[in-house]
Amino acid sequence: MKVSLLTKLMGLLSLLIICPFYLGAQEAADNPNLDQIPLWYLEQTQNMQRVPSEVITINDFDNFYLGVDFAEGHISVNPLDPKQFFTAFNTDGSHYTNDGYNWLNSNPSWGSSMRGDPVTAYDGDGNLYYENMYGSSIQGCKVVKSSDNGETWDPAVIAISGNDKNWLAADQSNGPYANYVYSTMTNSGSGNFTRSIDQGLTWQNTFAPSTQSLPGMMVCVGPDASTQGGSVYVVTNSGSAFASTYTFYESNDGGLTFENKSAQSFAGYVGSNVNGRNAVQNMRTRPYPFITADNSYGANRGRLYLVYASNDPPGNGNKPDIWCRYSDDSAENWSEPVRVNSGSNPTFSNQWQPATWCDYETGRLYVQWMDTRDTPTNDSALIYATYSDDGGLTFKANKKISNEKMKINCSSCGGGGTPRYQGDYSGIVSNSSTSMSSWSDFRWGTFASFTSYFPDFAMRVYPTTADIQIRDTIWAVIPSVKLYSDEAIFSATIDTPQSGLFSFEYPEGNSITYSFLPDSIPIVVNADQVPIGGYTMLIKGEGPNGTPVHYREAIINVVPIQPPSSDFSAVDTLTCSGSNVSFIDASVNATSWLWTFEGGDPAQSTEQFPTITYNEVGEFDVTLEVSNPAGSSTSSKSDYISVNTIPDPPSTEDKSACVYSTIPPLEAVGDNIKWYFDSDLTQLAYSNTPFYTGNTLPGEYVYFATQTINNCESSGYEVSLTIHELPIVSFDPLGEVCLSAEAFELSGGMPAGGEYFGDGVYEDMFYASVAGVGSHVIGYDYMDSNLCSDTAFQTIVVLPIDNVTLTQLSPVCADNEPFELSGGNPTGGVFSGEGVIDNIFYAGDVGAGDHIITYTIISQNGCPSSTSEVLKVWALPDVNLGNDTTICGDQIITLDAYVPNAASYFWMPGGSTSPSITVDSVGIGYNSQEYTVGVTDNNSCFNEDVVTVTFINCTGIKDIDGLVNVGLYPNPNDGKFNFNIESNKSTVVDISIFDNNGKVQYELNNLHIIDNYKSEINLKDPNPGIYFISIRNETGSFVKKFLVK
Repeated sequence: MKVSLLTKLMGLLSLLIICPFYLGAQEAADNPNLDQIPLWYLEQTQNMQRVPSEVITINDFDNFYLGVDFAEGHISVNPLDPKQFFTAFNTDGSHYTNDGYNWLNSNPSWGSSMRGDPVTAYDGDGNLYYENMYGSSIQGCKVVKSSDNGETWDPAVIAISGNDKNWLAADQSNGPYANYVYSTMTNSGSGNFTRSIDQGLTWQNTFAPSTQSLPGMMVCVGPDASTQGGSVYVVTNSGSAFASTYTFYESNDGGLTFENKSAQSFAGYVGSNVNGRNAVQNMRTRPYPFITADNSYGANRGRLYLVYASNDPPGNGNKPDIWCRYSDDSAENWSEPVRVNSGSNPTFSNQWQPATWCDYETGRLYVQWMDTRDTPTNDSALIYATYSDDGGLTFKANKKISNEKMKINCSSCGGGGTPRYQGDYSGIVSNSSTSMSSWSDFRWGTFASFTSYFPDFAMRVYPTTADIQIRDTIWAVIPSVKLYSDEAIFSATIDTPQSGLFSFEYPEGNSITYSFLPDSIPIVVNADQVPIGGYTMLIKGEGPNGTPVHYREAIINVVPIQPPSSDFSAVDTLTCSGSNVSFIDASVNATSWLWTFEGGDPAQSTEQFPTITYNEVGEFDVTLEVSNPAGSSTSSKSDYISVNTIPDPPSTEDKSACVYSTIPPLEAVGDNIKWYFDSDLTQLAYSNTPFYTGNTLPGEYVYFATQTINNCESSGYEVSLTIHELPIVSFDPLGEVCLSAEAFELSGGMPAGGEYFGDGVYEDMFYASVAGVGSHVIGYDYMDSNLCSDTAFQTIVVLPIDNVTLTQLSPVCADNEPFELSGGNPTGGVFSGEGVIDNIFYAGDVGAGDHIITYTIISQNGCPSSTSEVLKVWALPDVNLGNDTTICGDQIITLDAYVPNAASYFWMPGGSTSPSITVDSVGIGYNSQEYTVGVTDNNSCFNEDVVTVTFINCTGIKDIDGLVNVGLYPNPNDGKFNFNIESNKSTVVDISIFDNNGKVQYELNNLHIIDNYKSEINLKDPNPGIYFISIRNETGSFVKKFLVK
């Protein structure tokens, strides 16, 4: 451990002298609702002597001791230079480093009495802002700006008014509010918010939230969707000291206006209630709502984090933990809390006073805090830290940052009050590689200001003192790390000699990658004609961006040169043809080397550590001659290297199997068989054959088989074991089917080409009637090209059907009236078939013939069952008396109604029952008479026909020369009828049609008739009644009557 004991004792003595005279006054003035620094102490420490920084190394880890201030530190890093850090402690103890290692004091000029609560921030242009309360009664805060990391300062300006606990943030983005600076402060029961849009020259108060009453108003900057720096967040602290209310606000216009997003009651007691304050081991504390936002372009961009301390379990006197919550909707809603501090029994120790920071580039969330887990009595603490790379869901294993415990209740430190002021907050900040924490450390009974890296690596050198004649090796060692996962790069310097030259070699390179940590590398020191004496060698270890960085010293004593002594060895003296052998120089005081290798390639070498190839089989000598300015020495070893033949690889073959089957072993034919995972033969899997690999999961497993003869191992022969997946087999789901269902095709079998099987299955069809009633397992089996098969199964249920009967249906005639079908059993079913509508049979719709009538009943399980009967419809007798006719009054006509299967006839008028009758005009005269015949056939079906016979005075027809007959049908008609005239000679007539009133409805003149004339006449919109058609020419006339219905 490196530290100035005198410096520490002087700081402690000065505080012990100061404290007794003002302790009582300080306690009397302590206000539990304010977190101000005691005025009496400020006045006594205004001219405290500043001391240079020192590195305190314990167990190879570094802490940076900056001197004694008055606790309560904050820290920032230049986004343009990852090695430039600035930290400030109460009341104005500011320090900076430009190389990440050496810290210097900074002394801004404030122009007034400063009251502390220092906070710092960097903007995106690399300007540093440092804020501190001012005024004997605290009027507000002043801000100074530096463009060179605190070496020089611009004049101080007033940034904000208030009386306690300020905070500061700056926009480091290239967004629309780039380089805006924001400040918050408590102001007697409310809060103030100011902003500077001209890089700290002037400040404007834009927001005064009434929800701020307790110290702890904070501000941070985050993105608003794609707008960098588009969200400015403010959180206020109110309620009681033991039940805080955090109220969150967001601004999307660079801090000009704010919207209240939510109020949350997350925090309770922190430790115990001591005189109205939260306290841990008599150290006052408060659950400040520390906020930070993810400005990166990672997965959690825009996420807002809240970190605070609170007892678990809640309640006065229990022990606090560190909690993290996050919001993805601008503080409206918050996640459940995640405990940041780990450990087997976190509730048995105290964790409090956290600090947090979200890295601007990576989005990594850092948290540090005070922790008593290493002290069973909980009276001493260390600084711990961790980080989260998954957005606060989980945190890495906690690591100690401070390298020595501190007694918490530090009566000699100088803070006053009960509980005692010992600093209200600490700080943490990061670049893309690591973070830097700042805290007040009480390990020496003072308010010592410390910083340290995390993640970090320990460092030492070995040996720390070396006597060197010409050259020697110093090892740079990394014995352990604290979550460090980057490269460690080493370099060295040494005192410049009066003459001669020192040089360094890095035979294994000058860096160690994180995958090999912990590790070490050799640094070879060469002294070329350097005067005898002691020289300090400084070894530097650093990360890729220069952080973290550590230095260690080694003393190099240059001694007189002695004559050399030759000696050597080989890594392997028994080797195989074509192999390389590395030789190790074990000589003393050698500056030059000449090797001779019998059978080697090359045969000679002047390297100190040569590697030689032996291609020939045999035993070979090796000779080494070494020299230096004081002389030379030669050593030789006969038959030192034995070279054997490399055998051919063993014979073997690939194997394959299906998953879930017996996996075959790999087998090889040869001597001393070995199986490797890799072609470089560095990862041995098994020795001997057969090789049961133990693989059971699908995939291709590649191995390399060798055989060894005379200690020479062959090259690897690649062999594979392939375990094939079973085909994923499926087919369409099956459910319930009725016994009466038609056979259907089973479908959906995947992959296609498989085979269905089971009860009732034949050629991929399912026959329910074959399977029978009940449950049946149907399978689909498929085998792929790898001969791997699998089967899918489905269950189908064949449901029973009811036993249905239908009595024989009686025949009906075609003109039968519609009637309801019956005779189905059980009742309640449905009839279907031709002519059936709603269980009614319409014989007239289907006509004569045999018609299938089906009766279907639906059982309680929904299955239909049916039976069918034939319903015969008899045709009606085909009765046809022909067309209405007109005959002369002195003629007779026979009307014939004969039907082959007639059973009876009945004529009206007259009542004749014969198939035919003869009629004349007797009793009728020159008039029309309608005759109707009804015929009943052998099936009792009845039909009738009607014909009208008109008797006329035939003298008219005879008077028209050549006219033989006139026909008109149908009669009666609807005004549309066929008309024909027969003539035995050519003649010309006129035709007219009259209604019963004598009005002409149709007229055709000069109709030339030759033999026979036929025409269709269609009267336009005729009224029902009797009409007359008249035919006439110069030789005579004819009139015929017809009826329009």
